[in-house]
Amino acid sequence: MSFKTILKIMDLKTLVAGFVPVALGSIYSKYAFDRINILYLVLLIIAMMLVQSATNMINDYFDFKRGADSNKSGDEKALVSGEITPKQILFLIFLYQSIALIIGIFIGSQTSYYILLIALIGVIVSFLYASGPLPISYTPVSEIVAGSTMGIGITTTVIYIQSGIFNFTTVLVTVPTALFISTILLTNNLSDIKEDFEAGRKTLPILIGVKKAEKLWVFDVVMLLVLTVILGLVHIYPIIVLIVSTVMFPYKVVFDFFSYDKNINTKDRSMGLIGMVGLRYHLAIIIGLLISILTR
Repeated sequence: MSFKTILKIMDLKTLVAGFVPVALGSIYSKYAFDRINILYLVLLIIAMMLVQSATNMINDYFDFKRGADSNKSGDEKALVSGEITPKQILFLIFLYQSIALIIGIFIGSQTSYYILLIALIGVIVSFLYASGPLPISYTPVSEIVAGSTMGIGITTTVIYIQSGIFNFTTVLVTVPTALFISTILLTNNLSDIKEDFEAGRKTLPILIGVKKAEKLWVFDVVMLLVLTVILGLVHIYPIIVLIVSTVMFPYKVVFDFFSYDKNINTKDRSMGLIGMVGLRYHLAIIIGLLISILTR
C-alpha cells in the first residue's frame, strides 16, 4: 500500500465537501457574532477531511464486497486493481475515524458535548450510505442526504462550536452549501450512470435520465448565485458578498458542462468542474465576509 494509493482511495477531488462547511461556518461566525477560534478551525478542517476520506473508503469497501465495482477500471478503484486489500482499507477507515473522534472529544470538552451527538449521527449516516440492505447511495435520495448532513448539519455545528449560537439564520446560511454538496453527488452519479445501472442502483440520474440530470446540475449551479442574492436581500449577508460572488462566479462552467458526454471516462472533468464551482463560490463568500469584517 503506497502513499499514492492512499491518496487515491481518499478521493481528493471530493474533499472540498469537507473543507467548505468548516471554512464558511467559521468565517460566518466571526462576521455575525465576532467569535472565531483558529485552533478549532484547523482541527475541524483536519477532522472533516478525515471523515470525508473515511466515508469515501467505506463506500468503496462495500461496493467492492457487493461486486458493484467489478466493471470499473483499476484506475477508478484501488480495491479492484489490488493496490490495497480490504483489510488495509478497513484499518485506514478505523484510523481516520479514530483521529476525527479524538479531535471531536477535545473540542466537545472545550465547548459542548452536543457536537459528539452530531458526530455520532454523521458516522451512522456514513455507514448507512454505503451498507445495509438498501444503501442510501443506491437510492435517488443520496444527494438530499449528503447535502443535508454535510451542508446543513456540519456547517451549523461549526457555527455553534465557534459562537455557541444556533438559530434559523445560521440554518439559512448553510442552504447554498447544502445545495453544492448535493450537486457533487449528482455529478458523481451522473458520471457513473451506466455502471450504477448495471450494479442495480436507482440513483437520481438513472431515475430521471441523463438530459434532465444535466439540466438539474445547471439549475443547482445557478441557484447558488440566486440564493446568495436572497441572503443579501434579507440582510444575512452584507452587500459586498453579493458583489464579490457575482464577479467571481464561474459562469463559463455552465457552457463547458454541456460540451461533452457524461460517463466514467469524463468523470474527472465533471468532478473538476463542480469542484471549481464550489471553491470559487465559497471563496467569494469568504472574501466578501472578510472585507466586511475588516471594514466595519
